[in-house]
Formats: sequence, C-alpha cells, structure tokens
Amino acid sequence: MKRAVILVLLMLASLLVACQPSDSPEKAAREWVEASLNYDGNKMAQRTCTALQEELQNQALLLSAFAALGQMYTGQQTQGDISELHFETLNRSGDTAQVRVTGEIHVAVLAFSQAEQVDETWRMIREDGKWKWCGLADIPIQ
Repeated sequence: MKRAVILVLLMLASLLVACQPSDSPEKAAREWVEASLNYDGNKMAQRTCTALQEELQNQALLLSAFAALGQMYTGQQTQGDISELHFETLNRSGDTAQVRVTGEIHVAVLAFSQAEQVDETWRMIREDGKWKWCGLADIPIQ
C-alpha cells in the first residue's frame, strides 16, 4: 500500500514537470548570457529580441574580432562559467518579464581567471513563442 502511494505521487510529480512550459524568462536569460560568454552568435541571436538584433550584430562583430585575435595569439579559447549566477523573475505580465541576475561570472583565458560581480535586472520579451533578452530593464528600447 505504502509503495503504491509513493508510486502514484512520483507519477503525479513527473506529470506536473512534463506539463510545465519548457521555456521561461530565467531559462532564456541563462542561455543568453552563456552564449554571449562563449561567443555563440547563433544562440545569442535566437535569444535576443527583434528590437535589439541590429545592435547585437554590430557588437558581435567587434567582439568576434577581439576573440579571434586573442585566440590567434594564445591558441586558447575564452571560457565562461555562470554556475554562480542566480536568475529570478521579479515580475511577469503577458509577454514581458523582468529577470534579476545576481552573482559572479568567471572568465578564463589560459591560466588567467577573472570574476565579475553581476547585479542587473533584464527585460525579457516573448516573441514567436520564445523568451528573449531585450536589454536592461531600466533602459528604454530605441
């Protein structure tokens, strides 16, 4: 009897997890920052709102040039670690949300590592059924 109750509870829990939407503002924010640290332009573009796509392309071109130069001289790729970042949705209304991102980002090249403190609130927008980063929450979109 006890085993049957546990089995039913486990089945219910797995159904609840399966019914949850696979995308969220926090997930999108995490994927966006991970892609930006690891120079994954395709993933960044997928997780950046339409309003900021042109700005992203301009900045990505410059960053890619610096990354390519660094990799050419050192033979090493930059590695980003966001395991100490925390993502929390502060508010969500329809297709917009604000996600607070706090903690540390670690970036390493060769034997050098640098930690950067982060405490920002990001604007997230759902476009085409997918949550996307759309800048800092306190800066208007131009």
